[in-house]
Amino acid sequence: MAEFQASSTAVQGCATPLNADPLGGRTNVKLDREALRAACFAAARNTMWERRPVDVSSIEDVANRFFSIAENHEEFVAGQERDPNLIVRAVQYLAHTHAIPPMRSDTSWFQDMLAVLVELACPNCGATPDLETFFRDIEEGIAVSRSDYEQ
Repeated sequence: MAEFQASSTAVQGCATPLNADPLGGRTNVKLDREALRAACFAAARNTMWERRPVDVSSIEDVANRFFSIAENHEEFVAGQERDPNLIVRAVQYLAHTHAIPPMRSDTSWFQDMLAVLVELACPNCGATPDLETFFRDIEEGIAVSRSDYEQ
């Protein structure tokens, strides 16, 4: 967490906290650690998948490492007065889309991708107009993903 916060203060124009929760300022919401553990286990199970049986303890080891990484974002998210369970949802997204067998027990991909998702969902600094085109790219990608389940 310290390196995450340190990077936010090094970026010119960043103000912490932004205090802007589009879902209504859920500042008293607690991180659901059991849901986070379940999401981390799902991600680990996907990365450790093989065509032969895999020892559950090896999956649990990776899941515990994912949990530790994910839990490190709690203080930042809560400090921004946001729902810390966005971390759970980000891990669920990673488990669904990016947790694939070649990753195995490597956690660097998880750490890096989770940091990006947390930043997108809970920005730690204000945006500038030159980022608008990229924000539209993100919105378009979200719309495409939503079209898979929305009518």
